[in-house]
Amino acid sequence: WDVEMKEEAKGKDEPPAMKLVTRQEKLQVEQKKYLGMSSEEMAAKKQEEFDMALQDRIITETNEARNDLEEYVYNTRDALESRFKEFISEDARQALLAKLGEAEEWIYGDGEDAQKGVYAERLEKLKVEGGPVEGLYREWGAIPDAVDALKLSVENWKALAASTDKAHDHVSAEDRDKVKKQCVDSMDWAKGVVLFGMKAHDKSKPYEHSGESVRQRKEELDKFCGGIMNAPKPKPPAP
Repeated sequence: WDVEMKEEAKGKDEPPAMKLVTRQEKLQVEQKKYLGMSSEEMAAKKQEEFDMALQDRIITETNEARNDLEEYVYNTRDALESRFKEFISEDARQALLAKLGEAEEWIYGDGEDAQKGVYAERLEKLKVEGGPVEGLYREWGAIPDAVDALKLSVENWKALAASTDKAHDHVSAEDRDKVKKQCVDSMDWAKGVVLFGMKAHDKSKPYEHSGESVRQRKEELDKFCGGIMNAPKPKPPAP
């Protein structure tokens, strides 16, 4: 009886069971479509990007042109105080230095915001002024180098003319002497005329000989000596 009373009391304390109710309602859905840019907007965007890239390139190229002009002014002025000094008259040197100074003042003054073409034009004008002295300097230095190349060729041909190599044993003693004489004459000209004449020459004026004339003499020597020493052996007589 006690058990039945407890179970009955327990049943009265529990809440009633909940029922699941399903209800259907209609929902309103709003559909939105997100489309890309129109062709006009796309073209405008591309043009904007192109204009920005073009502007960046113009700025870069303008800075480079300005730097080129500035570099030429500094380098040429330094050369006129050192390696170019002997290759230009004092009056011409002072005049060129003055023009370089004017260019420098312009770069940091009125020309600070100049366009690329203006920098390039001023650079070309300065190169016209500084070109002659630079040319004399370079040509003067090219002559000894060309003489060294001629000397090396002379030594090679003289050694070959004195060689007992079987590949050249068909060359007569008379022809070998021609090669040796041509070598001696070439070096006598290079040392006794070209290099000797440089000692007393006024470097501010063009020299009658040049690196090109020495190179041409070497080519003539190589052609003459090669024609003799590299001539093919005569064919043996037919049996």
